[in-house]
Formats: sequence, structure tokens, C-alpha cells
Amino acid sequence: MFPTAGGPMDNLIVKAVVAGLFFGAWPLLMNRSGMSGNVASLVFSAVVLLCVIPFALRPIMSGSVDLAQASWAMAILAGVAAAVGMMVFNGMLAKATPQSVGTLFVLMILVQTTVPVVYDTVMNGGISLTKAAGFVLAAAAAFLLAR
Repeated sequence: MFPTAGGPMDNLIVKAVVAGLFFGAWPLLMNRSGMSGNVASLVFSAVVLLCVIPFALRPIMSGSVDLAQASWAMAILAGVAAAVGMMVFNGMLAKATPQSVGTLFVLMILVQTTVPVVYDTVMNGGISLTKAAGFVLAAAAAFLLAR
């Protein structure tokens, strides 16, 4: 059902879980930083850039990545979408109380999950009963988790 690519750390399920753990943790940590939304976005972006550069430079320098073949328009649009989302999200985190951040985070995750599902539905021509049930159950889960 889920794609895998090889050894334990190449397992895509493991990577999804590890990413989920870190993506779930960073907003809770940032909420406690006391920074305003845009300052938090700047600090977050700078730290991410410093952490990613060593891993990104290796394939670029070795020539295993062909940047000329990349769809730069899509990459730039993705970056702009992420920047806007991050600034809005960090603005919300900066104003949320530690007691309310979990509820707001659950709401954001529900909307975030809905976007690719709607995309998949549009690209594959319609919604199945299973996906419709999934939408309803996801909304119910978010509602119950937020209480």
C-alpha cells in the first residue's frame, strides 16, 4: 500500500513518520520562543537554510542534480506559497496561548491535509465514497482532538 525504497532509513513510511514528528514539534517549540510571527519566520528560515545547505550542496557539486531541467517557476511558486503560509502560521503561533496552540495546529493540519486530497480528487476525476468518508472522518477527528 505504501511505497518503500530499500533499507530502514530509505523506507518512505519511516521518513513520513519522522517528518511528522519534527513537523509536529517545531511549531510547539516556536510558540514558546516569544518571537513575533515575522521574526520567528526569519529565524526559522535561517536555521533551516543553514541545516539544509550541506546536504543540498553535495549533489549539486557532484553533478548528480541537473538544475537546468528543474521547473523553476514551480519551485518559486512553492517557495512563495511556503513563505506566505509560514508567516501566517508563525503570526498565529506568536499570538496563540500554549493552551490554544494545539487546537489551532489541529485545524491547520486538517486544512493542510485537505489541499492535496482535493488536488488528487480533481486530477483523478471525482471523489469516491471512500474519500468522502475520509473527509468526514478527518473532520470528526479534528473536532474531537481539538476539544
